[in-house]
Amino acid sequence: MAVANASKAENMPQRPERKPPVTTDGKTERERLRMMMLIRRFEERTYNEYTKPGQKIGGFCHLYSGQEAIAVGISAVFDKTKDALINAYRSHGHSLALGMTPHVLMAEMFGKATGCSKGKGGSMHLFDAAAGNHGGHGIVGGQLPLALGFAFTQNYKKNGGATVCLFGDGALNQGTFNESLNMASLWKLPVVFIVENNGVAMGTQVERHSAERDLAKRGSGFNMPFYNVDGMDLDTVIEAVGEAFARCRASDGPTFLCINSYRYRGHSMSDPMKYRSKEDQEKWKKRDPIVLYSDRLKAKKLIDDKAFDAIQDAVNVEVEEAIKQADADPQPPVENRFDDILAETYPFDGKKSVE
Repeated sequence: MAVANASKAENMPQRPERKPPVTTDGKTERERLRMMMLIRRFEERTYNEYTKPGQKIGGFCHLYSGQEAIAVGISAVFDKTKDALINAYRSHGHSLALGMTPHVLMAEMFGKATGCSKGKGGSMHLFDAAAGNHGGHGIVGGQLPLALGFAFTQNYKKNGGATVCLFGDGALNQGTFNESLNMASLWKLPVVFIVENNGVAMGTQVERHSAERDLAKRGSGFNMPFYNVDGMDLDTVIEAVGEAFARCRASDGPTFLCINSYRYRGHSMSDPMKYRSKEDQEKWKKRDPIVLYSDRLKAKKLIDDKAFDAIQDAVNVEVEEAIKQADADPQPPVENRFDDILAETYPFDGKKSVE
């Protein structure tokens, strides 16, 4: 099993010890806590909607419960005006963290016209280009070369933008991983490669699919920084991703981060997680990212139990209203079923080309 608490792991690539995060007036911290709680509640209700009679969510669905600190940590340093995020299929949390509303996300999963992909993409294809969110891709490892395209554009335009590319531990065994990291380093592209290591590729533990169990070391052959990061600790994620983004913005090239976490649900909705013991699950729940962060804010007197409960109540209402609205939204018109499949392009002479 991959070690999640990187600060205590032995013989693993580590970032130097850093100072504790600076405490502000608490507004930013409370919003980060709220977003993690929103993601968790949204995923719980998604599970209910998917599994109850009269299922309204079609296709595959992969929940993010337990990994919220990664998405929220990335959003804390992400600039929507110039940065890009490209993801695999476990993308609900990142979409919410970058500003997609629960209504729009649930409408997409319900197949409604008001969804982010007009009801045609579903759970695995969540896009919000205006916020720098470029999906949502169902092919394992298929998004890694696409990340190079975004990073190449940012580098060519010299706009100071960075691309963050997320993938699971199973994608490390795809050829696209080696090709993409090698090319990114050769060209010093501004891209942050993040493997969200939740310990299993579908149902296969890391030690059974990777000869090198310390997945951070898989980035060692590409002449870029590579670190383990505790993905259950939001402040640690913010700091590590922030450093990687700063490296990109300084034109110093890519970084590879292995952010170790634990998902509380199965790989997809049909996965009963029989490969994980109850003892293992209970151990990891003691390091729940929401509990860790809320306890930290309570210790700093930035929130109390009453404030925590108020946030939880507001999040519950927000998600319930989103589901109700998505359920009432219209289906996409049948006559629009072929829209958005092909893009119109214009050559240099300005004349419209044939689709």
